[in-house]
Amino acid sequence: MLSPLHRQNRLSQVWRVVYPCGIHFLISQIVANVGLAVILKGMGGTMDDFNSHTIFLTGITALLTMIPCLYFYKRDVRARVTGGLIPKAGGRRLKAGEGLWLLLIGASLATFANMLVAALQNILPVREYQETMNQITSGKSIWMLVFWMGIVAPVAEEMVFRWLIYFRLRDYMRMGMAMAVSGILFGIYHMNLTQAVYASILGMMFAYFLEITGNLWASVLLHIGANCWSVLMPEILLRIPKEAYVPAVLAIEAILFAGLLTGISYFKKHMVNQRTL
Repeated sequence: MLSPLHRQNRLSQVWRVVYPCGIHFLISQIVANVGLAVILKGMGGTMDDFNSHTIFLTGITALLTMIPCLYFYKRDVRARVTGGLIPKAGGRRLKAGEGLWLLLIGASLATFANMLVAALQNILPVREYQETMNQITSGKSIWMLVFWMGIVAPVAEEMVFRWLIYFRLRDYMRMGMAMAVSGILFGIYHMNLTQAVYASILGMMFAYFLEITGNLWASVLLHIGANCWSVLMPEILLRIPKEAYVPAVLAIEAILFAGLLTGISYFKKHMVNQRTL
C-alpha cells in the first residue's frame, strides 16, 4: 500500500518541500521590521544602529522559527510511521564521544569548504562577502557570536533544511538526489554567491551524515561545529606566534582531515541499511 505522502500530486509535493523556506523568510521579515521600528522610531537610532543588531535579530528569528518547524516535523514523523516509510523506533542514539567527533567533523567540513571557496575567489565575490561579515560582527563579543551564530542559528537552519526539506525530499526521491537538491536549496537561500557555494557543499554533507549516523541531531552537531569553528578560528590563528604559524596551521588541517576521513569510515561501518528518520 502506498503511503499517503506518495499519493500527493506533484504540485503538492513541491509546495510541501519549499514552504519551510517561506516560514523562515516570513519570520525574518517580521523580526527585521519590528526591530527597525523599535530602533529607528522607538529609540531614535540610525540604520547603523539597526545594522549593529543584525546578529541579535538573526538569533531571534532562529528561535521563533524553531516553534513551527518542530510542529511540522512531528507531524511528518507521524505520517511516515503511519505510511510505513520509517519504523516507529526512529533512529539510533549517539554516544557522547560520537557527538564530540561530529563537532570535529563539522569544523573540518567548514575548513575545507572555505578552502574551496578561497580557490574560487577569482570568480566569486569573496572579498565583498568578507567585508560585509566584518561590518556585521565588528565589535561583538566572541561569545555572543558563538551563541547566536554558532549554536542558535544552526539548530534552526537544520530544522528547516534537513528535518523538514531534506526528509520531505526523501519521501519522494532517492537519497543522493535528495541530498543534492536540499543542499542546493540551502545554498540558494543564503542569497549570496560566495555563501551559496559554501552552504551547498555543507548542506549536502550534513544530509549525508544524517543518513550514515541514523541520528537526527548529527547534522545539528555538524552545523554547530562548522559555525563555531568559523567564528573561533580567526581568534585562534591570531594567537599563534609568527614563527610557528605555518606548522601550526598544517597540524590543525591534518587533524581535521584525519577526523573527517575516520569519521566517515566509522559511521558508515555502523550505518543501518534502511531508512530510520
